[in-house]
Amino acid sequence: MSETGPADLTACRVRVGQSEVVIFSYRLEHPSLDALTRAEREVVLEAARGLTNEEIARLRKRSTRTIANQLGCAFRKLGVQSRRELVALLSSEDPLVGVLP
Repeated sequence: MSETGPADLTACRVRVGQSEVVIFSYRLEHPSLDALTRAEREVVLEAARGLTNEEIARLRKRSTRTIANQLGCAFRKLGVQSRRELVALLSSEDPLVGVLP
């Protein structure tokens, strides 16, 4: 059985105390914000700015539950599980995703 990894797989050895470990890495494909609906994109950007679901709901004149649903869908599409991961993704240097300064 032959297993292959990504074409851009790299490895480096790192000394940790008296041990040596090998770290493998490769570039992940970031989903683009284009995968989101307009409403999801707007809600995601407000959430990334630090607004709570309640604040976003008031701003958009929607229910808190609607905002939570839109964020949940957007998180799944973007492959993130928290607002912290969302901010990290949106702050990345990837021109397809990084939209926050």
